Amino acid sequence: MEPNLEKNNTAVTEKPSIFGVITSPVVQFKRLREHPVIGLPLLIVIILIAAGSILRGLGMNYEELLNSSSLDGLTDDQIEMTKTIAKFGSIFGSIFGGIIALFIVPLIYWLCVKISGGVTTYKKMLSLGLFTALITNIGLVINGLVIYFTGAGSLYPVTSLASVIPAGDGVSVFLSAIDIFSIWSYILLALGLRYTGGISKKAGWISAIVLFVIMLLVSAVGGLLNSVAAGV
Repeated sequence: MEPNLEKNNTAVTEKPSIFGVITSPVVQFKRLREHPVIGLPLLIVIILIAAGSILRGLGMNYEELLNSSSLDGLTDDQIEMTKTIAKFGSIFGSIFGGIIALFIVPLIYWLCVKISGGVTTYKKMLSLGLFTALITNIGLVINGLVIYFTGAGSLYPVTSLASVIPAGDGVSVFLSAIDIFSIWSYILLALGLRYTGGISKKAGWISAIVLFVIMLLVSAVGGLLNSVAAGV
């Protein structure tokens, strides 16, 4: 009996592995509840954010993306400067925004757990957020690699519906939110809220689905505003 107990305790207290979330998410989320980890996962995710943002930024065709009317009357040097500013603004904006989101989104997860009657801490939800962010940012890197090496220059992820369903810019913004890696991360979030947050299976899935729907609605509103702006 004692050897079995020792073996079980060792399994429970083993530290979670961020890459283990790809192959054994439930195991990692159970470990996160006992041993939330921040340092190494944060470093890995930031590296992915930076790599994906740089690849995507360098691979974009800014001459096509910039509104041609906004370039009228500019000299060649001014046009090149405008494209350079747009390029590096896009890269740094994406990196900065991605890192800030890593610390804000866990507050939403914490709130979901509290509303569902669970007990958790911001540290645990931050750790959970970093583990799910691994998936979305692997997607960012893959999309960045495709854009960089193919020169696709698309504003929308190649792993989303926007890349396979022809549509106007407004609808494409909405379709871009329906992405393979995004859906995968929300599935992991449902599991994480259950096993790391300690809420029920039903509450975990409801929370994840509600957050996914909110994200789609925000994308739809963004697409509508883009369409209106383009038509003005």
